Amino acid sequence: MRMDDVEATGIEVRRGGAAVKGAKFGIPTLIALVVGFLLTQAGGGGGGANGTDIGQVLGQLQAGGGAVSAEGEKVDGSTLEGQEKFTGQLMTLLTGYWEEEFPNLSDRRFEEPTFVVFDGPTQTGGCGVGRPEAGPFYCPGDQKIYVDLGFYRQLEQQLGFGGDFAMAYVIAHEYGHHIQNLLGVLGGSQSNAQSVKVELQADCYAGAFASEAKAQGRVEDGDFDEAFDAAAAVGDDAIQGADANRDTFTHGTSAERQRWFRQGLDSADPATCTTGA
Repeated sequence: MRMDDVEATGIEVRRGGAAVKGAKFGIPTLIALVVGFLLTQAGGGGGGANGTDIGQVLGQLQAGGGAVSAEGEKVDGSTLEGQEKFTGQLMTLLTGYWEEEFPNLSDRRFEEPTFVVFDGPTQTGGCGVGRPEAGPFYCPGDQKIYVDLGFYRQLEQQLGFGGDFAMAYVIAHEYGHHIQNLLGVLGGSQSNAQSVKVELQADCYAGAFASEAKAQGRVEDGDFDEAFDAAAAVGDDAIQGADANRDTFTHGTSAERQRWFRQGLDSADPATCTTGA
């Protein structure tokens, strides 16, 4: 993904429990996908009340072995700084995109979220304690997107995919939850079926953003393949395997997640993301 001309917006960096605002960024690096999830705690979480913790997903995949510790996986400084810069650049692009598109969806006032990069247990404003083993999430209570960038190695090893556009897909998906929050879609208890609709709409919003990235000449060969592979890998049926039970799905099947990402991508219009959420 071509980002050289994009200035990284200041993000909130929390390392070892410390919060550092307006952090300086180093040289960007290729980033592997960090999978989104619904934080299920008092006060709600990213997208609904019945989400799947990605830590549980990895536990299923690896039969209980090799879980990330509560302290979070540490990566070398230059790589971490590069990931922070990439995240800040994505925030710049996503906010610019939604500042223009949101008025087409609602007459409510647009508010940009805050991105928090963390490497250990961190307190949220209404969604409990975010932990690296849970993956990135959106918290409606404080309108912040929490992203653990040290967790990506574990996900790449367990789910077998990566790439900077895969990262763009999942962060755009979490930003989609923020848009849903502004629209009043989030909040309250939701059935699994409703949760699926919310998640698929966020996938569609990510696809619409991807279309704009393509229009700006930012997409490189293989970028969209990374996003589609990521969407397939995090489908409920792919995660549950041969014993998949539709009644327990909270995010949608691999095919559904790919289809709704494609809907946003082809239409280039988030207004077409009518999943019923």
